[in-house]
Amino acid sequence: MKLTVNGETHVHKGNATLPALLTELKVDGNRVAIMVNDDVVAKDERASIVLKTGDRVELLMFAGGG
Repeated sequence: MKLTVNGETHVHKGNATLPALLTELKVDGNRVAIMVNDDVVAKDERASIVLKTGDRVELLMFAGGG
């Protein structure tokens, strides 16, 4: 399925769930904030999110600095 992830086209080959996308992208779900189609997805809701072709997913990585 074709998605937009962080502004880039991405063809997702796994099942249509948000956790499957995170696994495919090798993203630790505990270290990102996630938006799907401009809606913030709470951590406790992520497992129930089903993605559809054309969805826009933003993964906001936490970074430390000093």
